[in-house]
Amino acid sequence: MERWRIQLAIVGLAGVMDTAFLLGLIAGYAKSLGAGDEQAGLIAGLYSMVALPASIAAGIIVDKIGRKRSLAIGLAWDTLSMTGYALASSPTQLAAVRGLHALGGSLVYPAYMAIVGDTAPKGRLGSSTGRYLSVVAASVALGSLSSAAAVSRLGFKPSFLLIALILLAGLLSTRGLPETGSRGGSLARGLSEARGLVAGAGILIFLLYTGFGAIVGGMPQALLNDGLARAEEEASALTGAAIGVATLASIPLFPLAGSRLDKGQLRLVTAASAAIGLAGLWIALTRGTPGILAGFTLYGATIAGLMTASTYLAAQAPREARGTSMAIQQVANIAGVAVGAPIGGVASTHGLAGVAWVVAASLLVAAAYTLTLPSDTTPRG
Repeated sequence: MERWRIQLAIVGLAGVMDTAFLLGLIAGYAKSLGAGDEQAGLIAGLYSMVALPASIAAGIIVDKIGRKRSLAIGLAWDTLSMTGYALASSPTQLAAVRGLHALGGSLVYPAYMAIVGDTAPKGRLGSSTGRYLSVVAASVALGSLSSAAAVSRLGFKPSFLLIALILLAGLLSTRGLPETGSRGGSLARGLSEARGLVAGAGILIFLLYTGFGAIVGGMPQALLNDGLARAEEEASALTGAAIGVATLASIPLFPLAGSRLDKGQLRLVTAASAAIGLAGLWIALTRGTPGILAGFTLYGATIAGLMTASTYLAAQAPREARGTSMAIQQVANIAGVAVGAPIGGVASTHGLAGVAWVVAASLLVAAAYTLTLPSDTTPRG
């Protein structure tokens, strides 16, 4: 394997760890700086609010100035942002850092995945996409599962500086990457040519993350309503554990999904992903607390299959529009969580079954939508 491919994997492992690490901590950190409950919630959600519009601009930047340069700028910005979290001394300062963090963070994923698409060997786009997405999933799992332990041992500020050092390692690893810019061409024309692929990528990831948002927004209260948890802390811990096992289970399955996509089996991948996810939901509903963890282990296959399928479609945009295509996918991802979380909150009044029905509906729609796409979506030429 070329050395730069190892460096690209290091970048992927470091590049998204910051957002996963902060997800469960930022509200608590805001309150430790004096924020009230509402202000802490606003600060926590500020990243997504800024990232939605920023992602489109980020995609255009990736296509105009090049992937490597954009990736380096994003990682440098994130490194400074994590240092800013550690230096913040008031909720107002923290809110400013949170918003600025989203600007740099929005660059990282589209630049990273555009490089993956640009450098995939002929006939191996799916496998390459799946392999590098598994690295991203490992980063998310490591960041989310280590955050509580790191803060309990080190405290908030030293933990943020530790993540800053990890991001710095990712930044240094970009030095050996090839620059795979668009080499000219019209961004608008490229998006127009790939509009079906870009729409497909966005719809699939939106549906997947609508279900994920419903889990995040509704599962803790649903567990309390069903008597499967006795306190909010226990409900949150079980929800976090379920998401954690799903993420861990997905890691080795991304390359498998990618290899099937290389054989033109998009419909098979999405149908199997939905079916396995539905089976996992049934186990979670019928087998009590152990069944929740077992069911979400199966849900890991759903994450791997639908995310790889979505990214595979986005990566087929012409090179001059590939960064923007990935950014549109990122926007759909964020929007899915924003839509799914409140729906999950409403559905939680019907217990875990209510939340499961929302997730099941999103999976069924995803599988049905794929039937409208060409049966063979392998890249030509």
